[in-house]
Amino acid sequence: MINYYHVLGVLSNATDAEIKAAYKLKAIGCHPDKHDGDKDMEELFKQVNEAYQNLSNPYKRSKHDMLLRYGRVTSTTVTHTYHGHRQTSRRPKYYTPQMSNWKATVYAFLFAFSIALIMKTGMYLNDQYKARQKAELLAGRRTTFKQVMSAHEHGDLKQSLNLLSGMGYFMYEEQDMRDFKDLLLTEIKEKGDRLLQEGEYEKAITHYDLLKDYSVSNTISYMKKIATAYQGMGEVGKALEMYQMMHLYGYRTASFYLEMGSLYEDGMQDLGQALNYYQIGAKMASSEYEVTIGSAYPIVINANMVPASHYDIYMKVAQTHLSLGQYQEAVDAISWTKEIWPDSIFQYKIEALSFQGMGRLSAMRQTITHAKSIDPKFSLD
Repeated sequence: MINYYHVLGVLSNATDAEIKAAYKLKAIGCHPDKHDGDKDMEELFKQVNEAYQNLSNPYKRSKHDMLLRYGRVTSTTVTHTYHGHRQTSRRPKYYTPQMSNWKATVYAFLFAFSIALIMKTGMYLNDQYKARQKAELLAGRRTTFKQVMSAHEHGDLKQSLNLLSGMGYFMYEEQDMRDFKDLLLTEIKEKGDRLLQEGEYEKAITHYDLLKDYSVSNTISYMKKIATAYQGMGEVGKALEMYQMMHLYGYRTASFYLEMGSLYEDGMQDLGQALNYYQIGAKMASSEYEVTIGSAYPIVINANMVPASHYDIYMKVAQTHLSLGQYQEAVDAISWTKEIWPDSIFQYKIEALSFQGMGRLSAMRQTITHAKSIDPKFSLD
């Protein structure tokens, strides 16, 4: 018969929570969709579900335990003597009116001693059975771990991690396996990072995908790397999905909205949506000044107090207004940035082009003159 505890990789005294956790990990690891319809994995997936259905039901689990204990034991074995003993209602006649008191005492002692011996023997046999069961389980898991190491030596990180994940929780005797899994996760992450830096975006995604069932996948850093890889592959829609997920996780900074706007502008050519995110980022930046500097920040603020990314987002707001033909809005957007970055040539170009778009040629010439006083090479081209 099938030992469902072995199928899930847990001990026979596992709690309901341990059984459920082991089932989830096993089911994820051997799901047919992850193995391109592999028949062996499909059969293993069926066994995992069957094991969980039986072990999660108290009645079925009890029946399964009884079959494990007695399925191969005859009525003449010690197990029968221990587990099958039934005391009858007829008590042995250890005492008769003719029996002396000392004989009654001896019989009573022998009876009590026999009961104690049977219980002690039963406990010993049960402990031995559990020890053998655990030894068999550990040996089987060691065999799997050898396969893990072999896959890793051949560079198959995916197979190595899948086998480890299928083993569920590690026991006290398996600290080396737990440590190896931690190192393997770190290795996969670092290799994905290296591939991302080298521009191998598709390979980087493959490695990052291996980590999606682990805690690292809930970090903003992980999601930004996934988004960067998708963007590098030209999959802007998927990159935006990752940014939207970051937003759900509470990631809201001026730089974040600048990146979101850039994705919509450069990847989707949606200037309207891009402007929306640029403006949110600009407002967030201004709010930071009010918190750190005070409500008088427009008067006292200077370039040394402002991160470089804030300059980028203000310029993006103005430039996008200009691209949309919203000339007055573009001029308004840089009306106070000139006080913070008075030597910035780019903002004067936006202002001059906006004045040109509105037909305010005199204002355009004044802006050009001022810009040339900073940089004689200034041009609207």
